[in-house]
Amino acid sequence: MRIAFDLDAALRNRYSGFYTFASGLLHGMNSIDTRPEMILFYQKRFEGLATTLMKGLGSWAEAKPCIYKFRWLQTIWKFLPVPSLRSLVGDFELYHCFHHFMPPREKRPTLMTVHDLRRYIHPGLYPKSNLRPFEIAVKRARHFIAISEETKKDLCRIFDIEPDKIHVVHLACSLDIPQLSSRQLKEMRHALLAKYGLSFEKYLVSFSSKDRRKNVERTIEAFHAALPELPRDTGLVILGRLPSSFSVRSRHVFTPGPVDDIISWLICANGLIFVSLYEGFGLPILEGFKAGIPVVTSNCSSMPEVAGGAAVLVDPYDIRKIREAIKTIILDDHMVQDLVSRGKKRLRDFSWEKTAAKTVEVYKRLL
Repeated sequence: MRIAFDLDAALRNRYSGFYTFASGLLHGMNSIDTRPEMILFYQKRFEGLATTLMKGLGSWAEAKPCIYKFRWLQTIWKFLPVPSLRSLVGDFELYHCFHHFMPPREKRPTLMTVHDLRRYIHPGLYPKSNLRPFEIAVKRARHFIAISEETKKDLCRIFDIEPDKIHVVHLACSLDIPQLSSRQLKEMRHALLAKYGLSFEKYLVSFSSKDRRKNVERTIEAFHAALPELPRDTGLVILGRLPSSFSVRSRHVFTPGPVDDIISWLICANGLIFVSLYEGFGLPILEGFKAGIPVVTSNCSSMPEVAGGAAVLVDPYDIRKIREAIKTIILDDHMVQDLVSRGKKRLRDFSWEKTAAKTVEVYKRLL
């Protein structure tokens, strides 16, 4: 099999979920016995990052930089079916994209991985979204991969796609967690907090983004509501960008923004609060499991599917429920031990090797 693969979407943002997906999938293929030839197609200006991502891949992975800007090609393709993808990448049997770079009228099977449909589920959070490129790609694609059963249901409902054209392939966790003794972990935690001048005795970690989907406001409100019943100097650390025009003024809440030491923050934490309003998959849940900490997440969209009974589920709109869950993972040692044990067990169901193997199975079916 020769698969043309749109690597460009991953390279545009090193810290995006697309990069995590592409890197995990391709390196997972290194671990399976039967893998296709992969033509990794991207804009030439990303050649340096492509070289980094492809490091360690076998001869089955072929780099194919393109001298043309993809937005130029997409503009041309609105009116004409030229240049053909074959003229750009060479001969292939199937084309796989996971953003919206989908050429028109391909004679080969076309496959599109859909990560989420948040702009359709919560349009109020994305008033300026340009959905047209994505909708054109959905219309042109012949088959789909959804990263969760819930995303598949959304895709069927919103775009009226036949279920048998959509294959579900879960993602996996890419974090490489070091094996540390209790003493080493204590030293790492002390150094991490000292680096930022923090005096937390215990802390929870949460993730944020520029939009309000991650539900940071309610997370903070629930945390403050729980504080009087928590141990003194308990903190909340929110990693990632905050929504625009949103600020935090509390000595108990620390917002370092995007960080490179996510692993340190996770493994030194006392729990993860991930009560997003919507997720196509919810990778932070698996990251919490892998870090060996208890996880609180939402009871909607794909999050219960990923958690698989190994996390505390709450209504993300119910501040009281979030507050009670925060108290549980700080105060109930027995529950914490049970959640950590179940999280480790649940994590066995996910690996990039499994993701790669199932993706190759989809390729074979379509060919």
